[in-house]
Amino acid sequence: MVAMPPIGFQNQFAAIVEKVEGIKSRYQQSLTDLEALYGALSQQAFKGELDLSRALAGRTAGGREGRSSRTLTHPPNKAWPSTCRTPTLLAALESTEAREGLIAQWLEAYRGQLGSTPFSVQHFMAAAQTRLAELYPDNDFALGANDYEHIKAWVFDALAAGTLAQAFDDAGNRIELKAA
Repeated sequence: MVAMPPIGFQNQFAAIVEKVEGIKSRYQQSLTDLEALYGALSQQAFKGELDLSRALAGRTAGGREGRSSRTLTHPPNKAWPSTCRTPTLLAALESTEAREGLIAQWLEAYRGQLGSTPFSVQHFMAAAQTRLAELYPDNDFALGANDYEHIKAWVFDALAAGTLAQAFDDAGNRIELKAA
């Protein structure tokens, strides 16, 4: 014989299970929404359309006030192609290999102007995208995931070579990359 709890306890248990299932459903929907948002933001970041300046501008808590407010726009002019349409730049728009070489030159110039400002892939990609738009305003070219992967590989190579170094930002509680 199996012991059965009183019907009142069974009803209480059923009500609790129902509430838990409702909470699980809401959390699952929130997770789905967050994954969709992450996907949309990732696409914007890869296309160079994501502007984080407003997100960071309002932060005063967490120690961000003391950080450098210097804005890096472009690497020095000697590293960027001149405003004329150079064959190197034209080739970079059409060829992944040529673009990798050009991006590597731009990365070195960008790293050279960092000073004490942390390295930021997002800032670099935005600066490169802006420069491309200045040189080719009629072209819809956008840096993409392959370019991001090349930049990521450059970062790891720079860390291994000692031209970039990791530092801990106590105020932001995170690791930063700085020019060495």
